[in-house]
Amino acid sequence: MNDTFVKAYHDFRNSVDLDKRGVLPDPNNLAMYLLMGVPRVPADEDPSEDAPYIAIEQRVTILKAVFVEVNRDDTEAFLDEGLQMYDRAGKMAKSLLDLTPS
Repeated sequence: MNDTFVKAYHDFRNSVDLDKRGVLPDPNNLAMYLLMGVPRVPADEDPSEDAPYIAIEQRVTILKAVFVEVNRDDTEAFLDEGLQMYDRAGKMAKSLLDLTPS
């Protein structure tokens, strides 16, 4: 699983414009992307009941890593604010999953 996660990270990272810096994510839009399956992660192939929640966690981890990499020259306060937005979006996406009938 670790290899497929690293591959998912690299696949997503390679699709990002690394020159576009200093942009904070919108938590509402981000939550929707997380639910739509962006980026693809190993848990997307898992048929277990908790796989959608694990997929959201995997997506947030990848997105946060790319965010930090892209904005590595920004202030720590900016990075912290962005990382908190990713965490907030992850929580929102999980809450929306809870509202969805199985």
